[in-house]
Amino acid sequence: MHAMIIGAGLAGLTCARELDRHGVDVTLIEASNGVGGRVRTDYVDGYTLDRGFQVLFDAYPAVQRQLDLTALDLQPFEPGAIICFEGQRIVLTDPLRDPDLKARLQATIDMRISPFDKLRTLLLALELKSQTIGQMLTGPDTSSLNYLRQRGFSERFIDLFFRPFYGGILFDRALQTSAKCLKFDFKMLAEGQTAVPLHGMGEISEQLARPLMQRGRIRLNTRAERIFSAGDGTHIYLVGGETLQPDVIVLATSAPEVERLSGEPMPTGAKQTATIYLNGDQRFYSAKKLVLNANPDAYINNAQLLTNVNPAYAPVGKHLLSAVTIGIPTITDTQLYRAVLTDLHAMFAGDIKAQAALATYQPLAIYRIPYAQFDQPPGLHARLPDNRTQLQGVYLAGEYTEASSLNAAMVSGEKCAVAIIKDLRMY
Repeated sequence: MHAMIIGAGLAGLTCARELDRHGVDVTLIEASNGVGGRVRTDYVDGYTLDRGFQVLFDAYPAVQRQLDLTALDLQPFEPGAIICFEGQRIVLTDPLRDPDLKARLQATIDMRISPFDKLRTLLLALELKSQTIGQMLTGPDTSSLNYLRQRGFSERFIDLFFRPFYGGILFDRALQTSAKCLKFDFKMLAEGQTAVPLHGMGEISEQLARPLMQRGRIRLNTRAERIFSAGDGTHIYLVGGETLQPDVIVLATSAPEVERLSGEPMPTGAKQTATIYLNGDQRFYSAKKLVLNANPDAYINNAQLLTNVNPAYAPVGKHLLSAVTIGIPTITDTQLYRAVLTDLHAMFAGDIKAQAALATYQPLAIYRIPYAQFDQPPGLHARLPDNRTQLQGVYLAGEYTEASSLNAAMVSGEKCAVAIIKDLRMY
């Protein structure tokens, strides 16, 4: 029995591993020159550049099942964030988990954020930690904004923290995304760490792919032109003219590509983002925290000195900064670098040392990502496609069957493999 998987992103790799473990003959074909899809890393002049700012929540259930976290040598962020607003910097953190005593004390006594909002944040974390994922996701859905208002959070705190924080996670500062997404991510943040692997996010994909790659089960630079059904089954027609006829086909590419190949309706809409990398000689803040831009006219949504978290991301004596926009700016690279630095200077207004440090930062790389996530309005998840399709022997593995996250992609890969194995009566 031969299964061919189109797409070697996290979903395709996870599905392939699970099928391989059950004795199914597996081949992955990947159109690009490497595995991982959006979870890839480039190494440029001693810098580690993830293809778009990404982090790993080590509490993700699929991550716990599929990855060797010790081997990844995760470098954790500190909980919380530095909120930049109207020339001020406000530290928000988890007083129960932050190893930085100064940050805990500062966050506790700082009255610029209401103690009632701090208490509501703590209570929400404790409540979600006490629930299973199934319990948390059952019941009616609403927007993230409505949910936060129902929980009693003030409009000021929503604007200062939740809009930029979940803007960076869900690419939606308006908070119109399903509250189930917000709750799931909040639970993961409360239960574990946010981290990057020592050698970059691409190591996640490489770890999943390594056993298959070593056995020649992955074909790179191989693009599927179309799939078609004939009397003897479903075939894959490759760019270049080769035709393949496996027993099972798994479509593990992006939702638009799956729709093109199969004709199956997929979730619509696309969240776009850009990650801008700069390198500098000095750090302009010292914490291992995310920096959020809460200004209503924010150009960049969030920034992070990655070398504060993981010094191996840059050569010795250098610092690596990533800044994230929601949406893809329609300006030149030079204009984009200039706009990012202008915004950063505004975010750290009044901090003389930070201003001097930022003056040393130079352009390094830009990643424009036209399809970072699909739209996830309230109620969408009940309408997502199944892993099985109407086409004979064709299955789906991708985040679009679950939710838009690294965990969802891996879960979809697992569920797809289970569906195939059940259908092949291999249990």
